[in-house]
Amino acid sequence: MKSELNKVYFEEKNDIGYVVINDPPANKMSAVFLEEFNIMVRKYIAKSSVKGIIISGKGRHYSSGADVELIKEIVATQCILDDNDNLIAYPIWYLINRTSFDFFNNLNIPVISAVNGLCFGSGFELAMCSHIRICGKGSLLALPESTFGFLPGLTGTLLAVELIGLGQALELVLSGETISADEAMEIGLIDGVVNKKETLSYCEELMKFILKDEKPYSKKYINQYLENFNKNYKNISIT
Repeated sequence: MKSELNKVYFEEKNDIGYVVINDPPANKMSAVFLEEFNIMVRKYIAKSSVKGIIISGKGRHYSSGADVELIKEIVATQCILDDNDNLIAYPIWYLINRTSFDFFNNLNIPVISAVNGLCFGSGFELAMCSHIRICGKGSLLALPESTFGFLPGLTGTLLAVELIGLGQALELVLSGETISADEAMEIGLIDGVVNKKETLSYCEELMKFILKDEKPYSKKYINQYLENFNKNYKNISIT
């Protein structure tokens, strides 16, 4: 079964749900995409009975992130300030989108992001909300918001701290620098690097392996799943 909106679709196949960012080539998280994504999460994904979810981008890239001009407009028009121009409330837009992103992080079924090409900004934040992140060789990742005068607003700062510790997370967020998949693997931001043409198929086989495990799924077993899977999986090279 396939539920499709203009910029995102959700397809259920053999107990696996596929969430696809569908606005190639860059799969930018525009206002339309984020509105549709929130609808997709609430109306379709949350009501699905799939046993695992794989998130990917259509075409060459996972996502180049949110539209910077959109963020500027929202911050400029929807923040609430007191009489001394001190910020007292962020736009509700952030809370709505953060809730949809965090939905995946809080699921008790496995969620894997299959990342190719660019994975920037809110795209990277969505990938970090997945339980497992597998990148194709040549992928680039970044939280560039600081270079535009912002900070990641869709759980990215907190998740980065959980994954790589406060010091490295601060460097990643405040510098806004782009890092390679190999660098991200080295510091613990992602869980594997595979040949880019095999990223999705690797994630599918990994998902099937996890779902066959006799123990109930738990995020605390992720390293064990990956270690055992890579010992037995011979067809796709992983570093």
